[in-house]
Amino acid sequence: MFRCSSLSWTGEMVGKKNKIQSIINVGKCRYCKINIVNTDSFVSFYLKGHAHYECMRKADEDKTFENESSKFNW
Repeated sequence: MFRCSSLSWTGEMVGKKNKIQSIINVGKCRYCKINIVNTDSFVSFYLKGHAHYECMRKADEDKTFENESSKFNW
């Protein structure tokens, strides 16, 4: 009996399938309004919508900067 990890007992290839990557439109970014596809780096919000990770990060930094500058107005 011949055994190999990639061959079945009939000699056929097992477990090695070519996967086709499908690209799906997720929606528009909440911040920049550009379409997001599933290959992009993005976040989904609980109630509704999606955003590019970088757009969300920049908006969060701007919001944090505004909050810090208003707290320390001496």
